[in-house]
Amino acid sequence: MSKKQYKPRLSASINRKGVLDIDTVKGCSEGMKANPDGGCYGLCYAYKAAECRGFDFTISVSRQPKDEDNAVIENLVKNNSAGWFRIGTMGDPSHDWPLTFYICEWLGKMKTPIIVTKHWREIPQYMLERLVSLGVVFNTSISALDSDEEREFRIGQYFRLSKYGAKSVLRIVSCEFGDTDEGRYLGNIQNWLFMYRPFIDNPLRIPTTDKRVTEGTIKVRRMTDLGGGSTVSVWDESCYIGPCEQCPDQCGVNFYSKKGRFENENRSFN
Repeated sequence: MSKKQYKPRLSASINRKGVLDIDTVKGCSEGMKANPDGGCYGLCYAYKAAECRGFDFTISVSRQPKDEDNAVIENLVKNNSAGWFRIGTMGDPSHDWPLTFYICEWLGKMKTPIIVTKHWREIPQYMLERLVSLGVVFNTSISALDSDEEREFRIGQYFRLSKYGAKSVLRIVSCEFGDTDEGRYLGNIQNWLFMYRPFIDNPLRIPTTDKRVTEGTIKVRRMTDLGGGSTVSVWDESCYIGPCEQCPDQCGVNFYSKKGRFENENRSFN
């Protein structure tokens, strides 16, 4: 049975954590090509959600706004209690930077755009300065579990954004690593990542049956969340896991003053 493809039509929705998602792209062709067995780290939540709904996550679909939907989307943005909206939940916006820029320019007049990306495609130079001027907050998703090449490139993009005055945050997918050769190696890389500021600590949800858990490389614990509970690997005991309305970080918005200067040293989740 063939899988469904996402419709190339922009929409806005509020997820179960209370985040207003406006994905310019659904699906992640680059991410699935690099990690065909379950997406990034073999644990991509977006891939799993797409699979459950019968969608083909291996194809990135750009979602263009339609005139008849614009008023509905604008009203949802205006009336949402948060001062921001997020792009990059069920797909990576780097697949279509021109469209992502257009949506930020349009809806960024009402609320702050948050772009969550692994930078599978680099932001064009001419577009970068315009995105910075819009006050976009960039969340660069990164982890010790990335390949060395991926991690080096993403760190480079994180600094590139900062260099041009962007509100640039590392969104670190973190773990509590065990006392194995691999665990110690990955733990050292992770400690290096957490030396950068600002960052968001995003604990990895991983089942107890995962080989990395059974071999002791990653430690997990059972924690209560919106789904009733899941096994999570927690690097920092103080990290926040819960509804986004109560999160102190607000996807990085709270790290910055109105002038764009980094001010916050908090360590917490998304």
